[in-house]
Amino acid sequence: MLALPLAVLLFSCTRGDAPASTDGDAAPGPLSASPAAVVVPAPSPSALPSAEPPDAGVNATETAYCDPEHPPPPPSPDTRIYATWRTFPVDLGAHGGAGKLRVLEDSRLTRPGAVRSGTHPSVPPCDWLQSRVELIDEKGATLQVERFMPELDVELRTMGPGAILIETIERIHCLASCWCGDGHAFWRIEGGRLVPHEGRVVERRPAAGKPAVGAMLKVQPVTHGCYESSSIETKPGRPPVLVVNRSAMGSFVTAQERHWFEDGTWKASIVEHKWQ
Repeated sequence: MLALPLAVLLFSCTRGDAPASTDGDAAPGPLSASPAAVVVPAPSPSALPSAEPPDAGVNATETAYCDPEHPPPPPSPDTRIYATWRTFPVDLGAHGGAGKLRVLEDSRLTRPGAVRSGTHPSVPPCDWLQSRVELIDEKGATLQVERFMPELDVELRTMGPGAILIETIERIHCLASCWCGDGHAFWRIEGGRLVPHEGRVVERRPAAGKPAVGAMLKVQPVTHGCYESSSIETKPGRPPVLVVNRSAMGSFVTAQERHWFEDGTWKASIVEHKWQ
C-alpha cells in the first residue's frame, strides 16, 4: 500500500530536465584568475518593492501537505513579492558588452534570519514564488529569464582566460530518497544568451558498443543525492575540470563526464562503467 506514495516522493525529489526558457518576460522592477575561482557577486539592492509585508503570502490555514499536481491559486490579495538575492557582473560578448546576472527569489527566503534549508513541492508553504535568473544588458533591459525552484544559489567559476561557468544550485528539502539532493546545472553566456554548457567530446569510452568522439556533449542537470555529484578538479599545470558523476537507475551503468577549457575551446570526455 506504501508503494504508490513512495514512488510519488521519489519522482518529486529528482530533476532530469533543464529549466525552460521564458524569453520576453518583463522584469518585476528596475535593476539594481585564479583557477576555478568563484566570482564575487556585486552588492544587491533591497527587496522589490522596499515595503515588505511581515508574512507575505502565508496562508492563515496552513496545510500539512502540498499537491504538486494541483497547486493552490495565488492568495488574494497576492502580497507575495520578489527580492534580489544576488547580482553578478557578466560579459555579454561582442554584441552585448557589460551586463548583469540577477537572481530573484521569494522575499520570505531572503529576509534577514530566514532559514535556507531548501524547499520541496510537497512541503508547505505551498505558494512559493519560483526563483528567477535574469540576464540584463548594460542599458538595464532584461534579455532573458530562466525559472527554477524557489530557493536558488548561483556561483560563477573562472575555468580559464575568458571562460566562465555559471552553476545554478536548486536547494531541495529532501524527504526520503537516495536520488534526492540539491539540483546542479551548468550554463555559459554565449552570443548574449544564457545557454546550457556543452563541450566537444575528445574521448568517449562506453560501457558497451563502439567509442565515438567529436560530438557535442551538453551537461544536463545533476541531482546531488547518493549516486550523482559534480565538482571542480584542479591539478598543477592543467586547466580546472568540471567533473560530473552520474548513475543510470536500473541499468547498473555509471558515467563520469569531464569538461574543461583548453586551446580556446571547451572540451569534454565521457567514460562509462557497468558495475554488475
